[in-house]
Amino acid sequence: MASTHRHCTLDWDQRIFAVDSSPTLGITEPFYFTSQSNIPPDLPGTSPEWPMLVNGGAAHSVCVTIPHPVRAARLYRALGPRVSQAVPAGCKVLKLLSYLPGDPHRSLASGFLICDPQSGTDTVDRLRALLGEHRPHLYFCSYRQIPGGEVRKEPWGENGEPMECTRVVRVGAPDLSPFEINIQHCAVYNSLDRARTVLQECSTFIPEATNVLDLLSKSNTSSGKGRFPVIVVEGLDATGKSTLTKTLQESLKATLLISPPDCINQWRKRFDEEPTLIKRAYYAAGNYIVASEIAKGSMQSPVIVDRYWHSTAAYAIATETGGSVQNLPSRHHEIYQWPNDLLRPDLVILLTVCDEERIKRMQRRGLEETKEEKELKSNSMFRQKVEEVYKRIENPQCIIIDASFSKEMVFNEALSIIKKKCAI
Repeated sequence: MASTHRHCTLDWDQRIFAVDSSPTLGITEPFYFTSQSNIPPDLPGTSPEWPMLVNGGAAHSVCVTIPHPVRAARLYRALGPRVSQAVPAGCKVLKLLSYLPGDPHRSLASGFLICDPQSGTDTVDRLRALLGEHRPHLYFCSYRQIPGGEVRKEPWGENGEPMECTRVVRVGAPDLSPFEINIQHCAVYNSLDRARTVLQECSTFIPEATNVLDLLSKSNTSSGKGRFPVIVVEGLDATGKSTLTKTLQESLKATLLISPPDCINQWRKRFDEEPTLIKRAYYAAGNYIVASEIAKGSMQSPVIVDRYWHSTAAYAIATETGGSVQNLPSRHHEIYQWPNDLLRPDLVILLTVCDEERIKRMQRRGLEETKEEKELKSNSMFRQKVEEVYKRIENPQCIIIDASFSKEMVFNEALSIIKKKCAI
């Protein structure tokens, strides 16, 4: 999981870079480039066209070079607003990832690509000042297109001085997408050990992480499911999850559980402020704590769970995937597989309603909007990605119920599915 890249010219010249999509710049899907000398025989064909460099524009990359994952994630998170505020109006800041083809998982590095259509010296001066504040934890380069169409990369030294230029070329999507590697490393946790490791590493500066670890240590996370069925109800906010879970609880005389559980929900806002790596470790820990409660509850009665691993994964994958649904990891990708060490439910029901109806329900209830809910409300593309990820998760897959109808109709359909699938 750790990143072990070296801050040297040879290392960075060997990397494959990926720029997130930006429809405003004409980049409708991720944009990949590497040094001319680094093109292997099996890499898809190259192209000289860089949309952000047309008409004399320039681009500048800022990459975090800290090898420690938690520290690197926190610096990257802190740099985001700093970079956006530092560059002049008119510049666009895009997400940038890179890795070494020979060691993709351990060499992954995050950063930003600043697109400056004016190619102004003011942009360079401001970024050089930022470099001075965080030396030697950042690696800077500038990119310009020269007559004839070639793109030249000019690295900056540790003191901001320009170094020898090299040629870079645009390439097709590699077999290993840096965006998918990034999701696997910092957004979707496939084991308790990985989540626990991250929480341990950040406990020195996030006291609440120690509290979560203490609760994990007291939870029997390896217990198996009891003889009664476990049913999870998933869906976006205001799709009727709370109503359905409560009516199912009453009808089936079941135990009702919620994820994240109440015992850690008090620290939710604190972790939501942290980088994805830390934030998602918190939500993963919540799933394992709930799993221990599920194991105990299912010994005595059916268990109904209001959100579980599907939600954790769906929001994480959608958030870390730029652009549209087509940029999501392909169907049957390992990222959609249920963690082997997490208690598996018997049935997962996904409630869906049209977005217009869902927003009306939220307004009637006066719900406080989370950051992700605000994104769902303002960004239909993000909502589509979340819903699509729900549908792609496997073992178990979601059974979809249209929750636009009356509460009674939704309950009756859910109960019918439960009786059929769980033999109640």
